[in-house]
Amino acid sequence: MMQGSTAGPDVPAYGSAADLRAMADAVPALLSFFDADLICRYANAYHRQWYGRPPEEMVGLHMREFLGERGYVSRGPFLRRVLAGEEVSFDATVPHADGTWRDAAIRYRPRHGPQGLLGFHVLVFDTAVHQHRFHSLFDGKGIAFLELDLSRLAGTLEQLRAEGVERLAATIASDPGFVRRFVGLTHLADLNEKAASLFGLDREAAIGTVFGALCPPAAEPVLAANLLAYVGGERGFEEETVMLRADGQPLEVRLTSAFPQQGERQDRVFLGVIDIGARVRQDRRLAQLETDLAHAARVATLGELTASIAHEVNQPLAAVTANGDAALRWLRRPVPDLDEVEAAIRRVIEEGRRASEIIARTRALATKGTTKRALFDPNGMIEDAAALVRRQVASLGAELRLDLAPALPPVLADRVQLQQVVINLVVNAAQAMLQGPEGPRLVVVASGERAGTVVVEVSDTGPGIGEEAVPRLFEAFYTTKASGMGMGLSVSRTIVESHGGWIRAGGAPMGGAVFSFGIPVPEPARASGGPDGGGA
Repeated sequence: MMQGSTAGPDVPAYGSAADLRAMADAVPALLSFFDADLICRYANAYHRQWYGRPPEEMVGLHMREFLGERGYVSRGPFLRRVLAGEEVSFDATVPHADGTWRDAAIRYRPRHGPQGLLGFHVLVFDTAVHQHRFHSLFDGKGIAFLELDLSRLAGTLEQLRAEGVERLAATIASDPGFVRRFVGLTHLADLNEKAASLFGLDREAAIGTVFGALCPPAAEPVLAANLLAYVGGERGFEEETVMLRADGQPLEVRLTSAFPQQGERQDRVFLGVIDIGARVRQDRRLAQLETDLAHAARVATLGELTASIAHEVNQPLAAVTANGDAALRWLRRPVPDLDEVEAAIRRVIEEGRRASEIIARTRALATKGTTKRALFDPNGMIEDAAALVRRQVASLGAELRLDLAPALPPVLADRVQLQQVVINLVVNAAQAMLQGPEGPRLVVVASGERAGTVVVEVSDTGPGIGEEAVPRLFEAFYTTKASGMGMGLSVSRTIVESHGGWIRAGGAPMGGAVFSFGIPVPEPARASGGPDGGGA
């Protein structure tokens, strides 16, 4: 068989029957040849170690004598295939001399001659050690494992692989029931005790049941992505989703799939399931605490702005009174001037609406509720925040100026929450300048757009920020003010980052401090927005 091979001057050439037998005897696996009548015609030396008998005693025995009746009957389907000329690979147990049955990977390879099938070679590898390692992991207590049987989908999977991932993605998008049918044809081949406990299943009874029973509609997008990764040849897949217990209760889980690689069985997939319910509940509690904290900070801010808000409301109320008096005077004239009366009443209505808007803005800032995101003009939001805070800034001896870039694109955000951020930064800047040297005290709020992000910048002419304070500025309860709570900047960071944005602090080029934050612009708004603005 190897007579045509060549070797170097110092390497012996192998090709004789003795050489080939020596090579076969050195292999740590069962190598044998059976004729078409299933009689052993060759066995390598490893048979002595496995069966406790020398190979020459194995030659001439029928395969039934190797395996016993139980093992021989189980090989029936594979023997029929190899005798039909097909190469066959499978996993099975093989009797050992110590009386046990050991896990093995088996291959039957047919050999043909001029007159047809001569018999078949048998190669048997002991996989007991590997199986032990696998079961030690599979049956462990830490992670729930499901072994999924895809054999009923073999034809479908081959077709999907041939058509490619893009075609599969299009099929899933156009056929809402595709994933549901797929998991409906996938069955549980096995599951460990951890999985049985997690899903509330009886382990023995669950084997062979439909995997789709554990998959609610909410899990289908993740299962679709899992299938795309499988067909695309990925080594695995990991994602969080929701599954169902046997009693119908939802389970928050993280799925980890291990896909078969080339040469492995393609009809089995192992799915690791980690219960993340406690973590998800904790995340929700933390989110609620952040909401409550933001509300508390808004209410505290309102307390500081009371004088400014009262001033803002008093202005339209005073105008309402003045215009009402004027309307009465015009009516009391010997010849009432109805045009002037009408004009005065219209001014009353306008000022009443202005007062109503101020109250509505103040109430929105104080209201405790869920986040409400909508498209709005960022400059309008800044102007409203400035109107609420301007008088307090003045009472602190500072001047507030706006430098807003024109035609900014709208942002998709919670207007009240971003307004709170602007108010926090402006009030902090005005208060910080009280600690600085004498001189002009100026707070400037600028806006602009950079690389698809609306940027708002609040700068002051105060003493600036010490280098040691910069890394901790946005930590909860950290403050540089004697009477501060350390809440405002922490809440501001939470709000901005929850919108996918960023917030930073640093020194201004001409002295003082600069706080800036950015909110991403939605794609449609970005495409139709105005030119880049200056100021920020």
